[in-house]
Amino acid sequence: MSNYIKFLLIALCGMASTQVQAQKLKYKNIFELIEAGDYDTAIPMTREFLSDEKNADEANANLQMALFYDRQVSNYHLIEDSTAILKAADSALYFLMKSKDLIDEKELKKNDDYYQAYYRRDLRTGEFGIKLSDVQLDLDKKIESTKNIVDYASDIYSNLFKINAYNTFCMNTYTGFVKQYPTVSEFYLRTGQDQLDQLDEMIARTTDIRDGFERVRQAVSMTGAKGYSPELTFKVIRTYGQDGMSEVDFFANDVQAWDYGVWAEENYSKIKREVLSMKAELIEFDKELKAEYESLKGLYTMDFSSLIKQTNPRLVSQMRELDPDPIPIKLFDIQIKTNQYQYITTPLQNARIENEEDVDYQVMISDSLLSILDHIEMNAETLVEPYVTEGKLKYPELIEGEYGGDFGLIKLRQKMESFVSSARSKWEDRNQTFVTRSHWGVSPDGADSLYLPTADDMEAPRYLSDYYSVATLKDDSSNTYVIGLEFKGSVDVGFIAKVNNGRLIEWKENFVLKGMSYDKADLLVFGDFVPAQEGRLTAYLYSADPSGSKNMVAISIEESGEMKWSNRIKVPRKPVDVKMNDTVKETIFYFVSADEMDSVGDGEMAYLVIDRTGNVRK
Repeated sequence: MSNYIKFLLIALCGMASTQVQAQKLKYKNIFELIEAGDYDTAIPMTREFLSDEKNADEANANLQMALFYDRQVSNYHLIEDSTAILKAADSALYFLMKSKDLIDEKELKKNDDYYQAYYRRDLRTGEFGIKLSDVQLDLDKKIESTKNIVDYASDIYSNLFKINAYNTFCMNTYTGFVKQYPTVSEFYLRTGQDQLDQLDEMIARTTDIRDGFERVRQAVSMTGAKGYSPELTFKVIRTYGQDGMSEVDFFANDVQAWDYGVWAEENYSKIKREVLSMKAELIEFDKELKAEYESLKGLYTMDFSSLIKQTNPRLVSQMRELDPDPIPIKLFDIQIKTNQYQYITTPLQNARIENEEDVDYQVMISDSLLSILDHIEMNAETLVEPYVTEGKLKYPELIEGEYGGDFGLIKLRQKMESFVSSARSKWEDRNQTFVTRSHWGVSPDGADSLYLPTADDMEAPRYLSDYYSVATLKDDSSNTYVIGLEFKGSVDVGFIAKVNNGRLIEWKENFVLKGMSYDKADLLVFGDFVPAQEGRLTAYLYSADPSGSKNMVAISIEESGEMKWSNRIKVPRKPVDVKMNDTVKETIFYFVSADEMDSVGDGEMAYLVIDRTGNVRK
């Protein structure tokens, strides 16, 4: 068509009214524009042409409108042009179905020039022509394809919007957890039923995302639309607070989404199976400790070995995996030590507490009680802010239910501080009294007092007594045997004595020191109890002063106090070792070590032997 004719047609369309123009326009002229591909001109003219009732059923005009909209549908992106493609599909479907009804054999014969696109050779007859069945088949395919767009596109958009909303819920819930609980351990400890419900919802919504996206993929495959083939890949949330924090575009072609469902399912299971069960056990353990305390206050008696001595190690391990300083351990330790204190100080449970003649026990038990009070005080001192508030958030059922919340913990601290202060004053005085008593053996008449040195204090100051205690030995019945020097008479003598657990001297025997020299201002006298035959005590004293004719005295005495023998000897030095030959009942004093034995010179005393009767042989 010449440009002149084209211009003339456009001018005519602009000058006449719609109805007059439609009546005067000839469709064949419009079709020429369509054939030339000038749709910008032809389609408005076709639309105007069909607006006239007389032309409304023009078959090819309806077909060309259907094909125009069908081309638009093919060119639009299913997601990016969602509104436009639906509008175009609706229009295409309308004109396709109408043109299908209008095109028949008569139309094809009358206007075969309009249907040359369907002109082809019949494979059966070999003849060329336009067959109605070919046109109808093509229209049926287009109708089916367009119907699929109309039917499934809305579902695609609806599902994508739902998926996006589900993911937004999951992301907001997860990021909310991260904001409220900075570490995963805090999340585990501070999670209650509300958070579990949210985790459960995340699991369900992630399942909905998977199912919804599969529906989207199926619907896309039904539309036959090109350029959009969605695939969904889930990313694992490995690092709490870092992964899972970014948004996801579910309208993209390839979607990589955070798998909030798997994360929620794993954490729901851990919290339900491990954390909440642990917290329930904490409450039961606390009740058990408090029930034990109430039993100790009543008439029921029990053995100390049956008391709970420590918090269940498994619970401690479970707590410390999540909490470096769990407040339940402090509370349990306070109750455990309180129970021990109650047991030890209650005569019904511990009759020995009232036996003041049992000096060693009184020293030991008062030391233990002071240590118990120190532990209670140390743990009670931690019950301050913000520790108690954090503890309530981590272990709400225990703190609120069993201790009255953070205020209840503060009251517990004040109660324990008052209790410790009062009890410590009592037991410090008692401990000091019995520690002092434990260091002295006193005769029944009070005339004699023997200092009983310990391993850390083996010498008593000279001025404390007329007795200088050199060494002690304690038997299984807490009797103490002591050997030393007595300065009470005109002549110094040695003594050996038995002091019972009440620190009364049961017997004291003297032995002579003739020939031994020592400086009373600087007593370099040493001694020890050494291995002896059953039922006897063997001991020695040694003076480091070389001027005496004798510098060591060895004695053997029955445990009843009967002296068996005493022997004063001149030896080269203080014994380095003493052994008992139990077969022949001989005591062997060594003055050199086993390593030096082979290097001892002639005439040098390496050892000496005292037989069962006290005789010496070298």
